[in-house]
Amino acid sequence: MPQFIYLSGCGYYMAPSFAAIVERPDSRPSAGDSAEDSGDEALSSRIEDEPEEAAGGLKGLKRHSRAVRLACLAIREALQMASISGHAPGGKRNDIGVVVGTNDANLEAIDRLQQEAETYGVNNTNPGLFPENVLNVIAGQASIYFGLGGPNVTISGGDFSSVKSLQYAADMLESGSASHVAVCIVRLQPPAVFEGSIRYRAARESVVALVLSRQPSGGSGSGLKLRLESVTDLPDAAATRVTDEQLPAVLAVKLRSGELPSGTSVIYADAGPEGLLAVEF
Repeated sequence: MPQFIYLSGCGYYMAPSFAAIVERPDSRPSAGDSAEDSGDEALSSRIEDEPEEAAGGLKGLKRHSRAVRLACLAIREALQMASISGHAPGGKRNDIGVVVGTNDANLEAIDRLQQEAETYGVNNTNPGLFPENVLNVIAGQASIYFGLGGPNVTISGGDFSSVKSLQYAADMLESGSASHVAVCIVRLQPPAVFEGSIRYRAARESVVALVLSRQPSGGSGSGLKLRLESVTDLPDAAATRVTDEQLPAVLAVKLRSGELPSGTSVIYADAGPEGLLAVEF
């Protein structure tokens, strides 16, 4: 991973119960707490339908799944904040990659396909539904829609999808595979038919997009200068620790608020068997 990367754009849609946790640091559950124990039970755990004024700016996505629509809305906001245009005059922006972290973004499409097969028969299903059944659907559709010709991949890392996605994006920047990477973490509640049959289930919905760059992108404000490092232990008990679920949202809220630290701050997120990911900014 590079010594420093730059976070210059973000976009997000969060369920009210998740936004309440992210925007109030004192209410964030520790990494060991379960989502159900975090309070805010009276607030909705689902993202409200995408605003018409926002969705109206994305033509041609109406037929796509809710996961694709919300992710593209968030990615568009992040690219605009970073002052990065999509389609270049001569074609695609081959220097911009896409990394999506998700465990279940294709479940809605799988459910729709199954319903069509049961209703009309397997030989009469809508062929347009097939592409959305692959887990890489968001990264692929976003790359096509915004004209981003760099690598596009999906990280399905269970409880550590956010950390793995950020690490992968940083490695892409370091290797020179891309100058900018749009990272989008998608956590949506699965269709009812999958209740009890999937291992990783989002208790609170969130879709967060971040633009990471090798160099400052020239967007509004100075952005956040980040350094990512794998560590095995917390340096002290007072260190700020967030869950994998909260990490991208915390970074996005800090950038959007404009209240950037004057000195060095570090937050830590669980990275599974590898220990912790330290994010210095």
